[in-house]
Amino acid sequence: MKESTKTLYPVTMIGTGPGDPELLTIKAKNIMSEADYVLYDCLPATHVLNAAGKKAIVKFINRHIENGPVTEDILEVARDLYLQGKKVVRIKAGDAMMFNGGGSDCKRLKEMGVRFNVIPGLTAASAATSLFAIPITEKSESNSIVYAIADKIDDRIDHLRDISHLFKHGTTLALYMAYDNLKDIIKIFKSEGIEGTLPVVIASMISLKNQDCAMATLDTVFEVIENREMLAPFVFFIGKYVNVNIVATDMN
Repeated sequence: MKESTKTLYPVTMIGTGPGDPELLTIKAKNIMSEADYVLYDCLPATHVLNAAGKKAIVKFINRHIENGPVTEDILEVARDLYLQGKKVVRIKAGDAMMFNGGGSDCKRLKEMGVRFNVIPGLTAASAATSLFAIPITEKSESNSIVYAIADKIDDRIDHLRDISHLFKHGTTLALYMAYDNLKDIIKIFKSEGIEGTLPVVIASMISLKNQDCAMATLDTVFEVIENREMLAPFVFFIGKYVNVNIVATDMN
């Protein structure tokens, strides 16, 4: 008698979007509702966990030593469940493929022989430009925007210097995870001849209850954040064409 073979379902990687669960795609919600296991290792995921179906086992797997002991590898857990024939969702923040977080996971899953799918998510900068109607390009004048991560700048100073030259051509910079290094980043820009009057839009807690958005300049950005008591996380939009057309209070 021939033994039946187990059905193996692809591990599905889902981006949370900026936080508001209503900004998940319909496809992401449908897959989460049918999952046997939902695995996550990032704080933004907590905003969308209610989309998981009643049968789903939702499991947090710590990967940051500062939050406690790291006892499991989330992709090894996903692989083991995959081989058991379980429907597995692995949640990533924002859009899974931004800044190669999802790319690294996809590479490892491929090396493990695990089939996978990736469902697009809405990255925070894209969400903010719509929620607050922030113009980031200008027709016939500037058609480019640079997304950059700036949690560490020691090995990226030359990259920031290069970006500063793009400001002169109207390019907009969307800067993620930059608050702790923003003073140094602004110094780099100014050392390359960028004026302190260059416009900055500060987007805070994008799509969440305490979201806020404000206009500033390179010279006034910290003053604005302090006066409005804005909360992290932030995305900073820097460039000559950025502006705010909708403020947070208009959306309540």
